[in-house]
Amino acid sequence: MTSYLKSLPVLAILLIVFILTILLLRFHRKNYYPYASKHLLTKREYKFYFLLRREADRHRCLICPKVGLKDLLAVTDKHEYMKYFYKISQKHVDFVICDRDLQVLFALELDDSSHDTKDAKERDRFKDRAFAAAGIPLKRIRAFDEKSIRDLFEHI
Repeated sequence: MTSYLKSLPVLAILLIVFILTILLLRFHRKNYYPYASKHLLTKREYKFYFLLRREADRHRCLICPKVGLKDLLAVTDKHEYMKYFYKISQKHVDFVICDRDLQVLFALELDDSSHDTKDAKERDRFKDRAFAAAGIPLKRIRAFDEKSIRDLFEHI
């Protein structure tokens, strides 16, 4: 029986260590933010932006990259607002071209091979139709050079 009493302090210490470990893990989880900064644009988007900026400057336009559809499109169906808001809430366009008063002139999608899948084509059709309904031109470009970018600004 005395050996049992001698092991009580050791068991108590182990129990305290175990409880402290659980508490520290919980505290750590509450204060755990697994995030790191990253570049706003991909390398391809940045190359496009560099050329786009020159042309936008010539037309005294502003470029807004990675704009959410929810920031551009207003849901007009108040009875089923959330249904239609959900369809745009997690989508964005690559660039929005605005005048100096931040009035939207047109939106741009920089397409690549990722837009060739069936699902991507459906998402693209949805964006095309939503922008058309809102009266905002949505222009798509795949291959780009100075001339193709200049053509984007042809009717503004």
